[in-house]
Amino acid sequence: MNIQTISEKFQLNTDEQKILIYMNQHRNEIKNINIRELAKRTFTSPSFIVKTCKKMKLSGYSELVFLIADAPNFPNNTETDLKVESYVKPFSNLMDKHRDSMIMILGSGYSQNIANYMSEYLNLNGFRCTSNSHLEMLRKHKNTLVIIISNSGETKRLAELCTQADENNCDILSFTGDKNSTIAKHSTLAISSDTFNPTSFDSHYPQLFFGLTLIYFELLMSNFLSN
Repeated sequence: MNIQTISEKFQLNTDEQKILIYMNQHRNEIKNINIRELAKRTFTSPSFIVKTCKKMKLSGYSELVFLIADAPNFPNNTETDLKVESYVKPFSNLMDKHRDSMIMILGSGYSQNIANYMSEYLNLNGFRCTSNSHLEMLRKHKNTLVIIISNSGETKRLAELCTQADENNCDILSFTGDKNSTIAKHSTLAISSDTFNPTSFDSHYPQLFFGLTLIYFELLMSNFLSN
């Protein structure tokens, strides 16, 4: 749960935020803590907690408990989240390293739409991004992070740019549907949905790559920003 976002939305003060922070940190046991016990642990009062619930447009303490205890937690035991979990540390390290770098996000076709979305998302969260290709950003000694999105991992122009960035020692983060593709092999960190196969371009074949790429990106960024 993003306590900061909720606090801004409902204009919660420090003491009100303290209640949510404690509940979020103890979400596995919060269903077994009654309102008096929570008040004791947070140095508040039951009436203060109830007022906080009302301020958040909730019916009462029980609804607050379920809101926090049942909120999606990263990572959880779904197959997708377990797979994403293995990328958490290297992804966070890359984003930390390039907090003040220029980030170039590249895609083609449908992937360009995802590149545009990622660029907007990162810009809104304090990074400096572009979803256009600028070759000067791939020169040696440029502190650049290149993010490449390609279902096949073999899109010709993207593969060329990826190889060039790799030769110039740029960090490369890729989202591909094939972990053995050219782009994945030249990446510092390759995040693969393992959804690509030669028949994936047949009519009416479900294109899972694009949805899963957004899910992976959202989960990884949520984890990175919350920590």
